[in-house]
Amino acid sequence: MPGRTDKLKSYGRPKDVDIHDFSEDRSPEILILGFAAIIVIGALLLMLPIATENRVPLDWREALFTSTSAVTVTGLIVVSTVERLSTFGEMVVLGLIQVGGLGFVILSVLFLRLIGRRVWLRNRTILRQTMGVHKSNGILDLAVSVLVVVLGIEAIGAIILFFTWWDDMGAAQAAYYAMFHSVSAFCNAGFDLFHGTEDPNLLVTRADPIASLTMAALITIGTMGITAVFDLLAFPRTKRLSLHTKFILPLMIAMTVIGTIVLVADEIFFSDFLATLPPGEGVLAAFFTVVSSRTAGITLLPIDQLGQASQLILMVFMFIGGAPASMGGGIGLTTVAVVLVTLWNNVQGHPDVRIMGRTLPLETIQKATAILTVSAGLVLTVTLAILIFDGGQIVPVAFEVISAFSNTGYSLGITSHLNQISRGLIIFTMFWGRLGPLTLVVVLAQRTKRTQVYYPEEKIIIG
Repeated sequence: MPGRTDKLKSYGRPKDVDIHDFSEDRSPEILILGFAAIIVIGALLLMLPIATENRVPLDWREALFTSTSAVTVTGLIVVSTVERLSTFGEMVVLGLIQVGGLGFVILSVLFLRLIGRRVWLRNRTILRQTMGVHKSNGILDLAVSVLVVVLGIEAIGAIILFFTWWDDMGAAQAAYYAMFHSVSAFCNAGFDLFHGTEDPNLLVTRADPIASLTMAALITIGTMGITAVFDLLAFPRTKRLSLHTKFILPLMIAMTVIGTIVLVADEIFFSDFLATLPPGEGVLAAFFTVVSSRTAGITLLPIDQLGQASQLILMVFMFIGGAPASMGGGIGLTTVAVVLVTLWNNVQGHPDVRIMGRTLPLETIQKATAILTVSAGLVLTVTLAILIFDGGQIVPVAFEVISAFSNTGYSLGITSHLNQISRGLIIFTMFWGRLGPLTLVVVLAQRTKRTQVYYPEEKIIIG
């Protein structure tokens, strides 16, 4: 009936919804192309003569590597940030870190709202998925709240660091260093303005509990994720935490405690680097290094001088990373938690996966398994490829690849010595580490196709 169809076309569609938003979801493509565009723009800016101290432009490969490392908030470098880049170049890196940390989706949506443009349903869907929330109601207000909270936390951190460094650096340098390192720490970027681990400013920072603990707190908040942070802020009023937050907090505390004990014990019994430091400073530096291994990568200790047990535990922690929808990378704390809980329930013989009075959906278990499997396969493949094309020893290469994948930035000092093929593989790994797990989750989050065809079950031998 033509008349009936016309009425449905006229009145059946919401006023503010774009019909194209109901077409095939291209969220992964938008995420990939968006971040790639930002990386290219950053590389072009870093290739300008004004971006370097001696006005000699960076090679396009150096600029691309640096831009990728900044946007993916990794921190691996092939040129010294403080020695090679000018103030303009450093500010470009800082801007890329902020955009990469917050996410271009949040910033673009806020920009559209600022100029009065409508935010289409597809944009809201991508925003919901990248922020790790399940409902679209109030998503724009949540994005604004996230921006305000992030900038507020970074400002508080910068103020504390400014007054901590004022006496040693002077007001101007302290303000600049405080702003840069507060943003870098909160975004888990790993970039710093220190001239190596023997820089007097770094030595002062390592020995100062206020400076070290402030950056450790910024890193921790940045790796907790949006959901956990807002859960904790609302706890005095609601007196409850979500299961997500209950997963995150104990695992973060356990990793920090275990990692600090391992580093201190390894250095006491098998290495002597921490022995050269005062006891309190050594423990504080070990604590900070473990916290920073959750994908921040700000280096207060020479990682290549630590014992092999210390390097191994850092590799494990880097691979795990931070919470989903956070500044951190890696496979995610909740991924590890879900896998461990699933194993425990299987050992107990439960027909489903239950924890804290709740049952985990099969979809969640499938996502965790997929992310863990694909991520381990990527790290193994890239490590093998670099060993084939560039040679080297397996531990430093694997450490570098895991650092790139987890967007951490810790290094055993081989990044600048890699050939162009290996650097290209590291660039790909950093890009994948920032977008791969997220994109995979977005793909898996799409509605599954319903089918009327089911096949009979048949068991296979496992183990």
